[in-house]
Amino acid sequence: MDRRAEQEYKQALDSLRYSSEGRERIMKKLMERQEQRPEKRKRSIRPLRTALIAAALCLALVGTAFSAAHYFGVRIVDGAGENDYDIWLEGGITYYPLDSLSDELKALGDEGEWAYQTFKSWRQVEKFAGIDLMNNPVLDGCPALTFSQGVLIGEDSVEYKFLVHTTPGLERVMIDGCYEMGDVDITVSGYLYTERKTENGEEWDERFSAYSFPEDVQTSRESYTAKNGLKAQVIVAEYPDGYNGYRSCMAAVSINGIPFIIETSSRNSMDEAQEALYRVLDGFVLE
Repeated sequence: MDRRAEQEYKQALDSLRYSSEGRERIMKKLMERQEQRPEKRKRSIRPLRTALIAAALCLALVGTAFSAAHYFGVRIVDGAGENDYDIWLEGGITYYPLDSLSDELKALGDEGEWAYQTFKSWRQVEKFAGIDLMNNPVLDGCPALTFSQGVLIGEDSVEYKFLVHTTPGLERVMIDGCYEMGDVDITVSGYLYTERKTENGEEWDERFSAYSFPEDVQTSRESYTAKNGLKAQVIVAEYPDGYNGYRSCMAAVSINGIPFIIETSSRNSMDEAQEALYRVLDGFVLE
């Protein structure tokens, strides 16, 4: 990816203020690079994922005692106001004390504005973080998938299977994992917030991610209760052939007070993508 495209994408992540034309330009550039990388085992960012804009503001912590069970479910909120997004995802957040994190993760967060480390497995991620993030035997049985472009951290374009990256001051830790289930690509993204997120005392509404969809993408929403009782908010997005014909769907859930977004994408059919998504949701083992 050229430096100018990287900078545009970074500005989109950081500022939360850019035009719909800018979003479409960024998506077009990413899709052009996706078409140039057809190999199966190294796939670049999929259409729904390129629409993801990480949004992080600040919230005052209510109370000081930590409890992993003290949170509400993730909600879908219609986009509104000057940012002009289609939807927001909010809620499902517990603020983790810094003492609950490993020394290795805290050291990574103190390295600079943006810091990251790649891993070969989810087990390695959890060992590095010092936290049991999630338990899902279905995902454990899926081969890891390498992203050929990955996410942009500062000036870097990262190739990874599993990734941990931190925001300035260790207010938030992002955890990404990439899998495949047959012809379906799966990504899992966790948003772990620490107590430092609450220290500035500024109000926020816990809207941690936002999506904007091109006009020619058909979307629908539904609620899903997994066999394990986990409640999820599901968004289905069907992209036309101009976006490589992906059929994508995603679910937002909260596990141990950490919002997770699970996305599945298929070139074959929407049914295939949805079936894989529900298998993953049903596969979570809840404590």
